[in-house]
Amino acid sequence: MKAPYHSTEYVRSWQARSPTYEHLTRLFRFSQSLFLFSIQLPLIALDQLLGTSQYGRPSWTFVQRCQRLLVSYAVWSLNPATRPPKDVLSDEARQQIPKLNPKHHASLVIVPPCPDKLFGDAVHEEVKPETCPCFWQWTDDMPGESPLEGKTLITRKKVIMYFVGGGMVQGHPVNATFPFTVASTIRRPVFGVNFRKCVTKKTAFPAALQDAVAAFFYLIDQGFLPENISIMGDSGGAGIAITTLLYLRRHKLPMPGNAILSSPFVDLVDDFHSDAELLNLDFVNPEMMSMVSYQYTENRPYLRGTLLSPARGDLPEGYSFEGFPRTFLVWGEVELFKHGIVRFVESLKKAGVEVDAMEGKDYVHDWAMFTKDKSQEGAYGRIRNFMRNG
Repeated sequence: MKAPYHSTEYVRSWQARSPTYEHLTRLFRFSQSLFLFSIQLPLIALDQLLGTSQYGRPSWTFVQRCQRLLVSYAVWSLNPATRPPKDVLSDEARQQIPKLNPKHHASLVIVPPCPDKLFGDAVHEEVKPETCPCFWQWTDDMPGESPLEGKTLITRKKVIMYFVGGGMVQGHPVNATFPFTVASTIRRPVFGVNFRKCVTKKTAFPAALQDAVAAFFYLIDQGFLPENISIMGDSGGAGIAITTLLYLRRHKLPMPGNAILSSPFVDLVDDFHSDAELLNLDFVNPEMMSMVSYQYTENRPYLRGTLLSPARGDLPEGYSFEGFPRTFLVWGEVELFKHGIVRFVESLKKAGVEVDAMEGKDYVHDWAMFTKDKSQEGAYGRIRNFMRNG
């Protein structure tokens, strides 16, 4: 969606404004969006009739074009500034298990901090290691036993450690459909990490990295072998997964056996205005990206274009893509992050990493979250094959 990419000074001015002002801005944008959407409906119909691409690719139906525009307006309306509309910081919010699909299950685990595994960029005077709420997530159609019980030796069990999308500033792993669909597809439990969101300086980077390291070593302490742990994330969560892998490799710590990354946010410097078509068709907008990129890197601004933007290939000294685990990457052909993801894939391959890459034709950002396609060539079919071959 077309929107400006804001300067650091502009983002700081929003940080100084009150939550009430932000809520009023959301209400104004919501009203504006309803009006704009209503007058664009005839234009969407005409766009499809003429086979043009102002509101979607030629393959998109009228309903799909409308849905894309509605989601774009919703994202723009709900995220005008630096605070998400819902509480993401309190213990109550982070530990909550919302009402689930009857076939989905979740169980809370409070993971202790792991300060003895934190070095270098994972240490900051304003960001202290804390306990992290995590969730075992599984589905009814998984065979035999839940992840919390059963006769299988823990050293033989396999698990997926998951980081939810939401621009590093919002999201809850149990609310996401992606991990449950993956769990159901490959018959493997998920360990969802509800990492600290970068709403304040005390929860900005390296808070999420500290939580990721704690969760990984918690699983190892429970008896899981590192090679039996997969690391997975979508959007901003996939970016955190990548940083975690780079960090573990940098400090010669155990590594997960493989990685599953959906539409990773891999360039926190790009203003996303270089490709007009992607800017027009994706529901993600540069305004939100400029906000979260600044917030996430507020404690370490010098890492914004290096470690935290792996698409640029300019990693700090000591970091390398060499030694990355087998990686499955999926993204959309018309998503805003496309060019950065393609560069990231090229960097991995150049470093000798085994990469299985899938670009969804005519799809937008994080499309794997919306599809249920488990066919051989669908997103989840490809993930199933990737995990079988690993």
